[in-house]
Formats: sequence, structure tokens, C-alpha cells
Amino acid sequence: MLFVLLAAVYSFSVGLRATNASSITGDEPFYLMTTVSLIDDGDFDLTNQYERRSFEAFFDHPNGLWMQSVETNGRIVSPHEPGLSVLVVPGYLLDGLHGVQVQLMLVAALTFSLAFVLTSLETHRVLLSWLVTAAVGLGATAFVYSTEIYPEMPGALTLVLGLLLVRRSSRTVFDALALAVLLTMFLWLSMKYMPLGALLGVAFVYSAGWRERIVFTALCAISGAFYVWGHYALFDDLTAYSVNTVFEGANTATVIEGHVSFQDRVYRIWGLLLDQRFGTARWAPLLLLLPASLPLLLRGGSTGRLVLGLIVAQVLVATFIAITMMGWWFPGRTLITVVPLTALPLALLTAKLPIAGKVLAGGLGLTSIAFTVALRDAVTKEGVRLAVAPFDMQWAPFRWSRELFPNYQSWGMDTVIVTVVWLTAFVASMAAVTWWQYRDELRSLRRRRPLPALFAMKQA
Repeated sequence: MLFVLLAAVYSFSVGLRATNASSITGDEPFYLMTTVSLIDDGDFDLTNQYERRSFEAFFDHPNGLWMQSVETNGRIVSPHEPGLSVLVVPGYLLDGLHGVQVQLMLVAALTFSLAFVLTSLETHRVLLSWLVTAAVGLGATAFVYSTEIYPEMPGALTLVLGLLLVRRSSRTVFDALALAVLLTMFLWLSMKYMPLGALLGVAFVYSAGWRERIVFTALCAISGAFYVWGHYALFDDLTAYSVNTVFEGANTATVIEGHVSFQDRVYRIWGLLLDQRFGTARWAPLLLLLPASLPLLLRGGSTGRLVLGLIVAQVLVATFIAITMMGWWFPGRTLITVVPLTALPLALLTAKLPIAGKVLAGGLGLTSIAFTVALRDAVTKEGVRLAVAPFDMQWAPFRWSRELFPNYQSWGMDTVIVTVVWLTAFVASMAAVTWWQYRDELRSLRRRRPLPALFAMKQA
């Protein structure tokens, strides 16, 4: 039922324009250029595609497609991992750009459907898990990226499938084989998923038997060797970024150094949620409950702790490694891979809230869905463009909510004050949930603690 619902809703995101001049933009056309090259020439070299102007079949910008790659060894290769381009070959063969978007739409619906399965298995609350997962899946970020040609949603599917494998109580050689294949696919979608894949792999090795550990480790070693060889064969370096015009002539160490930064990015830890324009909670207010729900994962068994680790890892990658959180794309791209996983902590929190809290959570969920409907109308009727300025949407409730969030392009006193208010609320809610979760243990510890001698004498 959830798959059918989400597939039906996501179908309304097919064909939404990214800019005034083009239906898709950013990295999307370059993924498709590689797909066309695989279909037409059977290779990854885009030289023929640029000469034939193959991009005109899916990229309608009047100025054509710009060059994103430098020529290496007489070839032009897209500066992106080829996994997504290979994945969408069936969709492109069926119906070009439209076929690719429909294929990714089905991938997104399947991702959230399996996230519901994972959540219901962990919470044992089927209806609540269904409602929470549906509310997360119908948020604006999930809605837009259900058909955007980026690796984030296929990456999310790989992550959820991996979690369902890792949480199995019995381990078999088939599980080891399946997880190794999944992690290989995960890494070929994007190198930035390496920390998430490592967490899944370590969790499997920790709980598996020796035979499964040996098989899994051997397969990962073979996969890793092929990954290194494949990258040097394709990009003449360890990263796909090395052929990007931005990093022309740079080696792997320089590319990585150019991505990693700390001091000027710390604010993103909360800005990814709260930013007035690019914060995911601005577009899906249900996610405002996420910080308060995270402590519940500590008592959610091994799967809950693994989900917490994956969410935290992706936030850290989006904070300190992603070059920008305000790119030429719709808000939330750097977090969408773990967005389906947020259904688990949100369901755990909602289950434990009193009636008033459940009503609040329901209201935030409905508001998230309303924002999605308003966004779709704004794109189709008001000329708002998804990758340029979706935050210019004029729907009154969305416009009114603007002042509740800080604008991290303008560090005035109002930004500082609003940030402090939100962070205080987040910390207080997390502390309250933690106290509620561990109150019995803390009270027991306090009762067992011996009284200081002087206080005991006074009492006597």
C-alpha cells in the first residue's frame, strides 16, 4: 500500500523544471551523458556524445551542455562515479529522460516501503510505522529527489537493504555475498558513501560467524581492488573528481584536501536542518522532532544503534566533507540518503509521546505534506524552479514560517538569536528524552550511592 501511494504521489514530480532554461541541471545531464555513451558506444568516453550533441535529447537549455571534464588520455569522462549511469540504462532505453525519472520514482517508492518494513520490525507498531514513514516519504525533499537524477535515492535503497541484511539473526554465506554486492554497488554510486558502507560492513563482521566473516572480507578485498583498478582505468586517479575542471591536474590528496574543511562548516551540523532556505526541516517540519528522537536509538538494540551511527556519519560527511550544502540543487541533497532511516527514531518517539505530543507530531507531518503540495503547485503554476530558488514559494504558511529559521547567508544578530533558541530547544528535548529513557537506572544509581560520612553523622 505504501509503495503504491508513494509511486502515485512521486509521479507528480516527473518533469518538474529545475531552471527556467532547462528541465534538469547541475550534475544530472552528465550522468545521462554517460548512460547514452554506454548505450551508443559501449564505453564511458563522452567525446562522441559531445560531437553528436547527444545531450539535446534530454537537456533543453538553449546554450547546450557545458564542459564539466578535462580531457585525459585522449578521452572525456564524466567526473562522477558511473554506478548511477549504469543503473538507469533500462529507463533510458524505454523512454529517455522520462523513462529514467519513472525508474528512479519506483526506486524511491521501494526505498521508503522497505524503510517501513525496517521500522515496523524494530518498533512492532505496524500502523504507526506506516504513518510515520509515509509522512517522511511525502516530505518535499523526498518528493523532489524521488525523480532527480542523483545517486542519493539509489544510495538510500542500498543502505536500507543492507540494514535489513545486517539485522538478520542468522548469518549465512549468502548474506555475506549479498552484502558485499550491495556495498560494492553503494561505493560505485559515490565515493562519499564509504563511511556508511564501512559501518554496515563492520556491523556485519562483528555479529557474523567465522565462515561468513572470511567470505565477506575476501569479497570486499576483491571488490576494493577492482574499485581501485577501475578508477585508475577510467579517471587516471583514485577519485572521479580528479577529471573535474575544478580540480584540473590535482592528485587524490589535493582533491580530498579541497573537500575537507572544519572551522567554517561547524554550523552545518544544525544548519542542515534549520537553514531558512536549505534546511530540510524548513521544508519538512516533521524533521524538527528528529534531534529529540535520536537518543531513543541508543536503547533500540544493535539495529537502532547502527541507524544512529549511519545518521550521524552522514551528517558529519555533509558538514565537513561536502563542499557546500547550498548547491545548484533542491535543499536536502546531502542528507537524502539517510532520510528514509529517520522514520525509525521518529516512530519510536511518537510511540512514547503523550496524546498532546502525538497531536503535535501529526500536525507537523501534515504540515510537511502540505508544503510538498504547495511546492508542486508553485513549480507548475507560479514559475518557481526547483534548483534555482524554490524558497521563493509564496504560499502563505511557508512564507510565514520564514522568520522562525535562521539565514546562514546573513550572520546578523537575528540569526544568532534564532539559532540559540533552536539549539536550546534541541538540547533540552534531547536531555528530557534521555532522562526519561534512563530515569529508572539513574534513580537506582542514586539510591545505591553511599551517603557522605559527615552528612550521615548530621542525619544521625
